[in-house]
Amino acid sequence: MRGLRHILILVLDIVKFAEREGEEVEAEVLGEGSYAKVYGAGSLAAKVISDRERPWVHKASVQNALEADRMGLGPQIYGHGSVEQTLGGRFRATVILMERLEPLGATWSALDTQVLLNNVQQLSQHQFHNDLKLDNVLRRETQPLLIDFDLMDPWKIKIAVTANCIEHSFQDFLKPLGAVSCHFREYYDLFTMSLTLQDGELYRAVLRRLVELWSFVEVPVLRPLLESMGPEKLLQVPFEVLIRVPLQGVTVNLLDLRGNLFAHLPDQHEIEDEGKYIDQIESMPQLLKSNGVYWP
Repeated sequence: MRGLRHILILVLDIVKFAEREGEEVEAEVLGEGSYAKVYGAGSLAAKVISDRERPWVHKASVQNALEADRMGLGPQIYGHGSVEQTLGGRFRATVILMERLEPLGATWSALDTQVLLNNVQQLSQHQFHNDLKLDNVLRRETQPLLIDFDLMDPWKIKIAVTANCIEHSFQDFLKPLGAVSCHFREYYDLFTMSLTLQDGELYRAVLRRLVELWSFVEVPVLRPLLESMGPEKLLQVPFEVLIRVPLQGVTVNLLDLRGNLFAHLPDQHEIEDEGKYIDQIESMPQLLKSNGVYWP
């Protein structure tokens, strides 16, 4: 209860009043996302979503956090409710109380990669994560855990844009395909995650898994997408997404693992064996050339 009290003091911005009464507040802001702030005190964390956010954000944050907990993913959820300040100010928010996890730290091992990929595969049995990146991975003791399931959905891919989302539903398309749905969910989440990674061991492991998944989804999902939607639609968000690192300002398409690898490689003048890199690029599958990747 002490940790919860201190978190609420910080949330309501009444630290000075509490300290004046002799309270030593031991809470801190752990992070801030598109829709919420996360506070921590001791072993407790609290995700706070202010009433300035739209109703769907509050509903999805609570429901998805509970669903992820039921699947054995993410932090353990202790409860949820609302907090309201009516004296000395006005503030109302949804609060989700959960287990406090630790930052990833500077080290990342092959075992961490395997655990993370296993978690993504587990989630894909039921949901798209829709915001998969290392910023949304923390640790429980030594093991990495996925967090931030606000955009999770069984059939829709979503990209957050301020208070709204760009969405595309695959329900009619994927539901009849059974297990292929799981492969495509995993493929999509890993693809978007790959666009946030520098070239290195983790990126290469994710890319290898993407190539494996391509063999499952190309015929039943990717080729029909190209035929039914056409290249013009597929060259728009959410199918073609801005690559965030390296900071090249290019977009990479969901149907283009060749362009994905190309965008991650060092500049040509930094490459010692250009032939090796060209062979790697050409070995990657491609159904549609990315609009923003310019080939040498």
